[in-house]
Amino acid sequence: MKAILKRLKARVQSLWKSKAVRIFAFGFAAGVLAVAIGAIGVALTSSNAFCMSCHEMRVVAEQGWMHSKHYNNRGGVVAGCSDCHVPPSLFPKLWVKTRDGLKDVWVHFFGQSDPTKMDWEALAKSARSKIYQSSCEKCHQNLEPEGASLKALVAHRENKRAEKPQSCLECHVEEFHGRFKQFLTGPATQD
Repeated sequence: MKAILKRLKARVQSLWKSKAVRIFAFGFAAGVLAVAIGAIGVALTSSNAFCMSCHEMRVVAEQGWMHSKHYNNRGGVVAGCSDCHVPPSLFPKLWVKTRDGLKDVWVHFFGQSDPTKMDWEALAKSARSKIYQSSCEKCHQNLEPEGASLKALVAHRENKRAEKPQSCLECHVEEFHGRFKQFLTGPATQD
C-alpha cells in the first residue's frame, strides 16, 4: 500500500511540473470560484430584502405585496418578488436579472425615482408583461384545489381543454400590488 501511495505521489508531482496541468488546475479553481460567487450574487439579489432596499419599491412591497394573497394567506406561503418577476429556469433567469437589474439601477440613479412622481400605470403594465407563465405554474400546480369555487374549477378545466389555452394573467387581471397607491397621494418626501 505504501508503495502505491509513493508512486501516486511521484506521479502527481511529475504532473504538477507540467505548465499545462498547472494552468488547467488554476483555471478550474477560478471557474469554480466564479460560479460560486455568481450563485451567491444571484441568491442575494433575488431576496425580497434586496428588492425592497430601493425606495421606489419599498412602498410597493410594504403597502401592496405584503397585503396581497401572495404574502398574506391562510397557508402561510409567501411568493417573493423574484418568484413572480423572474423566470425559474437558469439561463432565462440570468438574462432577466441582468436586463432588469441594469434598467433598475439606471432609473434609480438617472431616471424618475420619486415614487410620488412615477407613472405607476405604465409601470404596472410593464411589470405585468414581465410575469412569466412558468413562474405562475411553479407555485400554482394544482388549479383545482379543495375549496375552490365552482366558477374557478370550470374556468380552469375549460382553459386546460382549449386548443390555445390562455395565460394566467389573461384571466387574473387584478393588480397584486395595487393598495400602495393610496400612500403616494401626499407630498413627495426626501429619502
